[in-house]
Amino acid sequence: MEIRTRGEACGKVILFGEHFVVHGVPAIAAGISNKTTVEVEPSSEMLFIPGNQRTIPELTYRSINNVLSAMGIKGNFKVTLGGDLPTAGGLGSSAAFCVALAIAFAKQAGLTLSKEQINNFAYEGEKAFHGNPSGIDNVLATYGGVMTYTRGTTSKENKFEPLRTVGRFYLTVGITGKSSPTVAMVSKVGDFKKTKPDEFAELAKKAEKIVSEAEDSLFSGNMERLGALMNENELLLEALGVVSAENIKIINSARGAGALGAKITGGGGGGCCIAIAKDKTHAEQILVAIRKEGFDGFITTVG
Repeated sequence: MEIRTRGEACGKVILFGEHFVVHGVPAIAAGISNKTTVEVEPSSEMLFIPGNQRTIPELTYRSINNVLSAMGIKGNFKVTLGGDLPTAGGLGSSAAFCVALAIAFAKQAGLTLSKEQINNFAYEGEKAFHGNPSGIDNVLATYGGVMTYTRGTTSKENKFEPLRTVGRFYLTVGITGKSSPTVAMVSKVGDFKKTKPDEFAELAKKAEKIVSEAEDSLFSGNMERLGALMNENELLLEALGVVSAENIKIINSARGAGALGAKITGGGGGGCCIAIAKDKTHAEQILVAIRKEGFDGFITTVG
């Protein structure tokens, strides 16, 4: 048994289709280059060291225990969080933590696991944070890449289809600093659908068309078209009422700096926004513009 073991996993963004995915429309999600790392070592008591990240200790400890229980591992451990993936809304940080945790614990126990097993153990950890998670975050954290996700009536019926993309591209991520209440936003969209069924159906139809065209743009490497589709998707999300004033400021500053496209990623109501840049230098220029508005952010890559 190793004294200290390490695991790592990537974060994710939703490129297209958030919220509509809950109602049967496919979504496109992508693993990003920013990663969470976890170091694990035996300890006389269970300890979690968050480093410089903001976490919710109660949920984190529950997640650790869930993973240990699912893996059949007993004992106490010191768990240290690291990496360059912020624990901000919409980036899949909790799933990345759970995947990295499962990898590190497997090394502690001398286990050789398949990616499918790692993903399943991480999903148990995710339940501590999200109750009944869709599974998309832990799948991206485990496998990386870009995928189309279609939600089934049960978690076993969820479909994940890898997408072929041409090369990699740069994203600038803007962080509002405002907590992203995903459950509340999902409920808000549910109410919208109940009170305005015809309008919601029309928006969902447009969202599905955007996802289909985005798949083609990713395959061909047409970043200009991809950015335009991102802007169209953002308009649909604004119509649903899930875009906060902070989101709007970041999106407008990114577009003002020449972003090919910009939108929220994830639940909205705060959290994070993403913007497609032409290249690394352009991504840095967009980040400067976002910071001038008083928000933090970082540059990452997809593909």
